[in-house]
Amino acid sequence: MARIARNCIQSMLKVVNSGIGMAGIAMIIYFLWMLRTWNRHLDPSDNTVPWFIYTILGIGVTLCVITCSGHIAGETANGCCLCIVSSFE
Repeated sequence: MARIARNCIQSMLKVVNSGIGMAGIAMIIYFLWMLRTWNRHLDPSDNTVPWFIYTILGIGVTLCVITCSGHIAGETANGCCLCIVSSFE
């Protein structure tokens, strides 16, 4: 029973982690679209980009890094991390 619960928890965490990764990739794509749109409508003499465009990029990259570390942790996790579930045996 504990093994089933552990596998279920690991699967749910991987699904949530994948969702976070997709949100990070979507934010990076949104950053690229906003940057392209901003540069298209910008006066050539003014090269400033609003802070929120770079904030979107920073959040997207942060989410992708968190997702990568989460996938690495999920694949290398051993049983002692889920010792609460194992104690129900």
